[in-house]
Amino acid sequence: MEEKNRFSKLLNNLMTEAELKNNTLAQELQYDVSYISKWVSGRMIPAEKSSRKILNGISQCIVNNASEAGRRSLMENYQVDNIGDLKSAILDNMVAEYNYVNEMKRNTGNDVAPKTLFFPELNLSQYIGKMHHPVLRRVNSLDVVAVMDLMAVDHEYRIQFTMIENEHIPDHRGYPDVHYSMILNIQPEKWDYLYDTLFLIHLLTDNTFVDFQLYGDEQAAGRLIFAVKDDFVISGLLINTDRCISVALSEEVDNCNTIYKNMKAFCSKERLLFRRVQMSDLLLQHDYVHNLLSPNLRWVIGHLTEHFLPDELFEEILEELSLTGKLTTSVEVVRNTHRLAKKVMEESHIRMMIYETAFSNLVTAHSVDFYNHKVYLSAEQRMKYMKHMLALCENYENLEIRLVYGKFISDFEFADDQCIFLSDTISCIRLKNVGSPNNMMLVNRFDMQKILEQSFETCWEYEDNVVIYEKEAIVDYVKHMMRGMEMVMNME
Repeated sequence: MEEKNRFSKLLNNLMTEAELKNNTLAQELQYDVSYISKWVSGRMIPAEKSSRKILNGISQCIVNNASEAGRRSLMENYQVDNIGDLKSAILDNMVAEYNYVNEMKRNTGNDVAPKTLFFPELNLSQYIGKMHHPVLRRVNSLDVVAVMDLMAVDHEYRIQFTMIENEHIPDHRGYPDVHYSMILNIQPEKWDYLYDTLFLIHLLTDNTFVDFQLYGDEQAAGRLIFAVKDDFVISGLLINTDRCISVALSEEVDNCNTIYKNMKAFCSKERLLFRRVQMSDLLLQHDYVHNLLSPNLRWVIGHLTEHFLPDELFEEILEELSLTGKLTTSVEVVRNTHRLAKKVMEESHIRMMIYETAFSNLVTAHSVDFYNHKVYLSAEQRMKYMKHMLALCENYENLEIRLVYGKFISDFEFADDQCIFLSDTISCIRLKNVGSPNNMMLVNRFDMQKILEQSFETCWEYEDNVVIYEKEAIVDYVKHMMRGMEMVMNME
């Protein structure tokens, strides 16, 4: 029996899951049922000129006519919560598979891909196109490992390489069954302390919603290998910043899993660049306190946190979280930590870079990060917070504050949302709080610690009108934001 193409397999699986008959789909699309049978069996696929309309109609029909049990199963498979998102997810999946099959048919004359393909040479755009296999649309279960010399490729390709793209993902809740391990070649002597560091932060942020782990090993030098367990692998050798040779692509399960297993062996604790951690563990294991008490504090503030809360507002938020049961650590532990943080802010020397977007987001989004809980503040509470920030800027000589106005690098959407708390003994990164538990990590390796320290120094001394040094100008900016907040309060 001839093997079906990937599109036909997907269509058949979707209709089986939804308990949808060929006749029902034919009536909805106003096509003869023989066409539906050929699409499902793999004897043909929809014509390209009408494909988008047909795929949209199929997706809508599956969602509208699925049995109750079938709809629940599909929503679980695509990890969505409502009918609209399910329809978008199914359409995205079908378009990806249809395009894959259609391209295969144009290039080889066959709509079923050979189990293994070889290409003597590809530019990186071609490689990336083949790497973004339709299997990456699967979000209920995915296990990926990649060995990639990304720091050696042109900037324009880096973000394209790192994306596991799912356009239908509707929210920010996280996908615990999507596992992604990436091994990079980290060379501090060749590091660009602006671009490379911000790229790394963007890479971590962009994968907050999955179980993402980042490793460093020199074995990644010159390699581009991407393997999805049980499904797909592509490998090549990087010969310059935009071209690779000896590219092999395989859907043979044994090949995929052999390469996957060999690469996974490199994912050891000593190669891990950042160790993911939960806030409750930071507090209970005293790492939060150790960071505060460590010498040489250097902070990058991309979103406003609990560090800058006045006592009265702190108690209001603490009581609210405690009453709603959202607080995952005891009230006394959190309160004692706040007292210590307040003392550190008053007496310790801290060099602090604050992005102006941290202030403007408080005005517009109304939220602060309270020990990794996103808390929404009333207008009066926001004003209390800003008044305290103003007092810190005006009255504490031990705080060296610089304001980042704009972006160091325009390429990265989330490069100004992170908080980095550096010290000589323990350092922590807190990415934008979007509801995923994967946004906090400790720096795990000495070379990465040194990279972050040098990156901080580079940004600290940066000019080009991006970093504001003058205390008076920073105070004026905070006052300006407070006036804006007053106008918003009057409107409300």
